Amino acid sequence: MAFFDHSEDRYYYFDAGAGTPIVLLHGLGNTGRVWAPQVVDMLRLGHRVIIPDLLGHGASANVGRVFTAHEQAQAIVALLEFLGLESAFFIGLSLGGMVALEVAAQYPDAVDKLVVAGTFKTMATPHRQQMLDSWIEALTQPDGCLKRFKSSWTDLVGQAFADTSAGMMCYQAWHAQAAAQDARNPVNWCEGMKRYDVGPRLGLITAPTLVLAGEADPMSSVAEAQAIGDLIPSAKVEVVAGEGHVFNVPCAAEFNRLVTDFLQGHRHG
Repeated sequence: MAFFDHSEDRYYYFDAGAGTPIVLLHGLGNTGRVWAPQVVDMLRLGHRVIIPDLLGHGASANVGRVFTAHEQAQAIVALLEFLGLESAFFIGLSLGGMVALEVAAQYPDAVDKLVVAGTFKTMATPHRQQMLDSWIEALTQPDGCLKRFKSSWTDLVGQAFADTSAGMMCYQAWHAQAAAQDARNPVNWCEGMKRYDVGPRLGLITAPTLVLAGEADPMSSVAEAQAIGDLIPSAKVEVVAGEGHVFNVPCAAEFNRLVTDFLQGHRHG
């Protein structure tokens, strides 16, 4: 199957392999295809790889209301139940990391191991509220999704990767995604992100956790990753050398090495 219904919403998900399940959650404005550099390694490790498109993204349904990471976490746990799974490993990037942290804080028994990358513990600061307002303003302009993607491209993957043939292939695919996107989806997500503040609940997370920071991530700093790691009882922080906010793509080899070492070597409890 490829679709799952929760409440009034329909989700698309990719499901491949067998063994220990691992759920990968993408960032704002992207789709599950952003995890292509990780899928083969996860399958080789013997995982069942489950990659949903978040609501309002990719092949999942539009989101016609303000929507939060807290609500998305509830739907992801419902997806596990739909698939007959009590728990899984989780990897989340940026917005996907916010959702993964919400899952781990709300439903600690559902998360066996947790990896979050380039993510945040709160959006409830003046600077980030202003950032979200600026995104909303840009998105609501004609062709706003496409224009915002083009203006943020090198922030997402770094100039060095953008200049490669692999970078151009990625740019073409993500450009098409942005061109097809309904701006109401990221706008509703941005409004919901204004309410995000998981920091006071990070101490509820029981899963062994790896917090990854991109060395030159222009959106989520190494200090942000350390602040998250300091609040989770069983967490460690690692820095991935290189550029970009979506650093699982330009820095795939190092990202995969750190994730693989963590998943193989750090057991729950």
